[in-house]
Amino acid sequence: MKNVFVFIPLVFSLELFNLKQLTSTIAAFGAFCLISSAVYVFNDICDAQKDAAHPVKRSRPVASGMISKQKAAVMAAFLLVSGLAASIYVNPIVGSLVVVYAALNLSYSLWLKNKPIFDCFCIAAGFVLRVYTGGAASGEPVSDWLFLTIVAMSLFMAFGKRNGELSKTVGARTREVLRKYNANYLQGMVFTSAGLAIVFYSLWAMNRGDNMIYTVPLIIFIVSRYLLLISNSSSHGDPTAVIFGDKALLAAVGLYGLLTVVLLYFGEVIIWVY
Repeated sequence: MKNVFVFIPLVFSLELFNLKQLTSTIAAFGAFCLISSAVYVFNDICDAQKDAAHPVKRSRPVASGMISKQKAAVMAAFLLVSGLAASIYVNPIVGSLVVVYAALNLSYSLWLKNKPIFDCFCIAAGFVLRVYTGGAASGEPVSDWLFLTIVAMSLFMAFGKRNGELSKTVGARTREVLRKYNANYLQGMVFTSAGLAIVFYSLWAMNRGDNMIYTVPLIIFIVSRYLLLISNSSSHGDPTAVIFGDKALLAAVGLYGLLTVVLLYFGEVIIWVY
C-alpha cells in the first residue's frame, strides 16, 4: 500500500490517462514493490531473534523458523536484483532513486532504526523517495508544497507508529529505540506533524488554483480519525492496520481518492454543467 505514493505525481499532473506515462509509473511501482520486499525480508533476518519474543511479530516466517535465514537471504537477493533491474529499465533516474531507497533502508535495518528521531525521518524519507520516483517515471515535477505535505504526513505516521508501539510494549520493549522515547514527546510530535500536514496540504491545494481545495475538509477528517485510532491503547500504530481496521477511515480514504480524480479530471465539466 505504501508504494501507491509512486502514483501521486502522475495523478496530480492530470496525466493519469496518458498511456506512456501510466505504463512507466506502473513499472516504477512494480520495481518499488520488489525493492521494498527485499528490504522487509532483510529486516526480518536482522530482527529474527527480537521478533521471536514479540507477541505479534513472532509469527513471521523467519522469526517462527518456518523459513531459514539462508533461504530468506537468497530471496532478498533475488528481489533486490530484480527490483534494481526493473527500475533501471524505466530510466536511469528511477534506478538511482531506487538505489538510494535500498541503501537508506539497509542502513535503517542495520543501524538507524535504533537511533531516535533518525528512525522516523528515515521512514519519512522512504515515502518522499517513492513520490520523487513516481515523478521521475512520469516526467512530472514534484512541487514544493507537495514535498512538504509528504514529509509532514510521513512523520505523522512514523511517530504515530512509535507511539503505538511504546504504549503496547511497556515492560517488554522488543524495539531498542523505544527505550529512548517517552510518551509525551511522541504524542507531541504526532500532533505537531498532523497539524503541519494539514497546513501544508491546504497551502498546496490553494496554490494549485483548481478544485482540490474542496478536498481539505476530507483530509482534516482523515487525519482526525487516524489520530483518534492511534490514540487508542489497543493500537500498535501500524498505518496499514489502522486504515484497513476501521471502516470509516477506509471509506474516507477511498472517497478522497475518488473525489480527487473527479475534481481533477472532470471538475471543469461539472462546473460547466452546473
